[in-house]
Amino acid sequence: MFHTKTIDIEVGPVPAEESCAQVGHDDYSKRSRRECAVYIRQLQRIFGYPDPAILRFERRGFAHELGRYHEVVAIMTAKGADLFDESKLPSEWDHIARAELTWLRLQRHWWETVQARPSAIALVPDIFQRNEIPDFPDHPAAIWWAMGFMPMPAGRAISIH
Repeated sequence: MFHTKTIDIEVGPVPAEESCAQVGHDDYSKRSRRECAVYIRQLQRIFGYPDPAILRFERRGFAHELGRYHEVVAIMTAKGADLFDESKLPSEWDHIARAELTWLRLQRHWWETVQARPSAIALVPDIFQRNEIPDFPDHPAAIWWAMGFMPMPAGRAISIH
């Protein structure tokens, strides 16, 4: 079988200046998986949804004295290395990633509520009943949509200058 040589670069579990789940905490595994998944989605946006055969991002586990920890790894061929630029790695979550993290946190909350009280399913907003993360716009209002609100202007919808 033919194997293409790849370059693997650990890019962290979240953007450099963001806080992340801490190894050893009770919720580490679930929270880390969510954070890594959202970080991968942000990296795919930044790098223009590259062909996964030449550049892809995946979550990997590594041994640690307190248990396994997770990081996102950029895996690339020589062509992918031409696309990958470490200076493009984000220092913060973008609006879409913040909305995705909020949506995942609230979806988990609703799921736990329904597990404890099945009749609560009637209270779950439609946006949290889907399995796929919704497509949020790259706009500060995305966080409101992630919470199930549709922001509406209080005054005129069109500003006049």
